[in-house]
Amino acid sequence: MGQSVLPDQKIYFREGLRGMSTFDTVGAHVLADFWGCQFEKLDDAELLMNSLRQAASNARMTILGEKSFKFTPQGFTGLLLLSESHISIHTYPERGYAAIDVYTCGGGMTQKAIDFLKEVLQPTHIHEMQVRRGQPDVSFKVYAS
Repeated sequence: MGQSVLPDQKIYFREGLRGMSTFDTVGAHVLADFWGCQFEKLDDAELLMNSLRQAASNARMTILGEKSFKFTPQGFTGLLLLSESHISIHTYPERGYAAIDVYTCGGGMTQKAIDFLKEVLQPTHIHEMQVRRGQPDVSFKVYAS
């Protein structure tokens, strides 16, 4: 199982069936609503994709692929497919709103990615929900701020 790992990045796995390594399923899924963002930032496809890439890099995530779409007259959707899972953003510049979704399993630093996007987009109001996923036989819990 050839894996490229950044320096100092931990690989989270455990011994699986028949001696095979399996990655930890436990992860953090953050859903963030950013309100009060500048129209120009939310409508700038290049800025937004570069910001997603930098957020992933800051959080030591591995980018496998990406897809984006610029809407007319405004708006943007961007997605990074990660080895750890995904990061996405959907913007509504006319409302000053961005919906951001970051999910990582294993060792991803989900909050670090969200914090970088906060710095770039500078929302005046934020609503975040964090869901711990992949825990067998554990009640589903959502943490909102």
